[in-house]
Amino acid sequence: MYCSSLSLTNFRNYKQLDVELPNGPILVLGPNASGKTTLLEALYLLATTKSHRTNTDRELVNWNARAELGVPPFARVAAGVQRRGTQNLEIIVIREGTTEQDQGMARKRIKVNNLPRRAIDVIGQVNAVMFSPQDLDLIVGSPSLRRRYLDITISQIDPHYVRTLQTYQKIVLQRNSLLRSLADRGRRPGVNGDSDQLTYWDEELVRNGAYLLRRRLEVVGHLNRLADGLHARLAGTGEALEVLYRSSISDQTVPPTDVPDEEALRECYAKRLRSSRTEELRRAVTLAGPHRDDISFTVGGVDMGTYGSRGQQRSVILAVKLAEVELMQEATGEMPLLLLDDVVSELDPERRRYLLEAVLERRQQVLVTATDLIPVGREFLSRASLFETTSGGGLQARGR
Repeated sequence: MYCSSLSLTNFRNYKQLDVELPNGPILVLGPNASGKTTLLEALYLLATTKSHRTNTDRELVNWNARAELGVPPFARVAAGVQRRGTQNLEIIVIREGTTEQDQGMARKRIKVNNLPRRAIDVIGQVNAVMFSPQDLDLIVGSPSLRRRYLDITISQIDPHYVRTLQTYQKIVLQRNSLLRSLADRGRRPGVNGDSDQLTYWDEELVRNGAYLLRRRLEVVGHLNRLADGLHARLAGTGEALEVLYRSSISDQTVPPTDVPDEEALRECYAKRLRSSRTEELRRAVTLAGPHRDDISFTVGGVDMGTYGSRGQQRSVILAVKLAEVELMQEATGEMPLLLLDDVVSELDPERRRYLLEAVLERRQQVLVTATDLIPVGREFLSRASLFETTSGGGLQARGR
């Protein structure tokens, strides 16, 4: 699988760009703030329908874009993807609102082969793994970042997961609303059907949440198996890397080896909801489930989020990201796009050499951004196609 063409219109700093992309390694060279990261962001958007840089779609639309002939300002990302034939993907982000109150509004229109599609139907049409310096936040940042990482990864390889996740999130909102209503009225369930309502939402929460939890445990288990060996080669130590799942259902850190079946997880979840009912009514919020879970990273039993150096954290995330590539290949039978944003300059020579050698061995389309050629190395340069960003939001091929 690879992206053979990319077209951008009013996307960030690109007013108009149309470029053909070869399969294999690609080096995108240019100064800071010249649009290198934006190219990777566009490809990641096509894979996940979300930006890795912002939660606000409106920011994707070029600031200077103007409404024309009654059409509001918009950004367009389109690509041809070679995957068992050609898939043509298109995402249009339309900026709406002219007042301060609604200036953050935007909406998406998505097409696959010129046919309208929902975002939920597009995820997985392209598989992509992104690695950027900001990914260290997966170790030191908030649990929501790690949950989002897991959800995006699994959604790319499991269409049922992303649909179940969407349903589950709606159930949590509905259940929290009912808990707030009960709290506002200062009473426990049991009058006017309140108990039946809460029981219904509990059952739906358990049914959908158990599936999400099982798939997360399975994927974290695979990442664990793959990342440990990769980390050993990267770090040059015998200390084991472990990715641990912290479940709010069991209040334990789970080594995801023997994953319980869904029925066992449902029973465990239902039991936890019963035991936390009083506290949930007091706080008016759902306290247990995949939406409250977390993952942690340890090396030799030491928590990298608390005690890891920057170099150790970087090695851990690099190993996990390379493991993610292998995970996606195992699940789909095809290599995902690998997007490395300004990573080579952040690594020491040994880790940089290992990363670039691993990329070349995998025979996949990989886009590497850099500000200069020095850290890239001759071997990679001899086999990569070279593109350079130009002033004014342009991109030119420079050959090999």
